[in-house]
Amino acid sequence: MKNLVNIQSLSTGYRLKRGKTRLLHQNLSVTLHQGELVGVLGPNGVGKSTLLKTLLGFIPALKGEISYGGTRLKDISVKEMAARVSVVLTTRIDDIYLTTEEVIHTARYPYISLVGKPSEKDLEMVKNAVLLTGIADLLHRKFYTLSDGEKQRVMIARALAQDTPLIFLDEPTAFIDSPGRVELMHLLRAISRQGKTILMTIHDVELALQFADTLWLLGKDGSFETGIPGDLINKGSINKLFDRGNVKFNSDKRRFV
Repeated sequence: MKNLVNIQSLSTGYRLKRGKTRLLHQNLSVTLHQGELVGVLGPNGVGKSTLLKTLLGFIPALKGEISYGGTRLKDISVKEMAARVSVVLTTRIDDIYLTTEEVIHTARYPYISLVGKPSEKDLEMVKNAVLLTGIADLLHRKFYTLSDGEKQRVMIARALAQDTPLIFLDEPTAFIDSPGRVELMHLLRAISRQGKTILMTIHDVELALQFADTLWLLGKDGSFETGIPGDLINKGSINKLFDRGNVKFNSDKRRFV
């Protein structure tokens, strides 16, 4: 499999005043491969979103190296990054007064020429994204009128229209009801099977175990473990990560009891 992202000896956290730092995780080394659907799991507040934003360059790494296709993150321009990675963040967006179609078209900005006119390829990429996500009936509606689930599908369509090899999502199932979460995960897996690499933070452990190819486990003690879901279950890693005394993870049922 083709390596798209290489992470070497990465330390994540925040730089505070007077030269101090708040360290969340250190010495993370892992690779993202083409066509993988990867879920980042961990207790609330462990630093899942911080890791994602560090990989994107939104938050500077405290230490270590991040490279995309052999090019260091620090050497990649904003526009070049937009051609490599599309991003769907967890922030609720309620004030976009564009139509759904206009929102999706904004994804093509890394490719549109100086005259600003969409090319045939731009239009084709938008069309394909709409078909894959099944949102054709939403195109002429104002984005702010959509339900949370509909908005999430639109933002995923926008990410697809951006036509990047990598898609990063921060809690894509947030604000969505249970049937909608399952439907969304089926969509993400179908996208990954077309060769896209998807990295997502997710709080729904059972969904992650069902749909992800690989899991990255972040512990509150700074631990970091990767592997396929079945192996991590059998090793007891899932139960250890979310141990809350009376609540245990049942490895046979693949759910908490």
